[in-house]
Amino acid sequence: MRHNFPLLRLDPVAAGRLQRDHDRAVRKLAAAERLNAALQARLRADLGTEALWQIQREIREQLLLEDLLKERAA
Repeated sequence: MRHNFPLLRLDPVAAGRLQRDHDRAVRKLAAAERLNAALQARLRADLGTEALWQIQREIREQLLLEDLLKERAA
């Protein structure tokens, strides 16, 4: 299925600003992913794989609970 997206027309200054912001966001995301990979490798080496999985599971459950509480409050 094809989706038709509306054409976004920007003046050159706005286009340059958008490109710069996009490039900055991509660089920050790459740095965060690199840091996350290094942290996980270090935790896995220090704690072991099972402990890391348990921590990740607990954090995921905690974040889901927080999302549910926010949704309920809204």
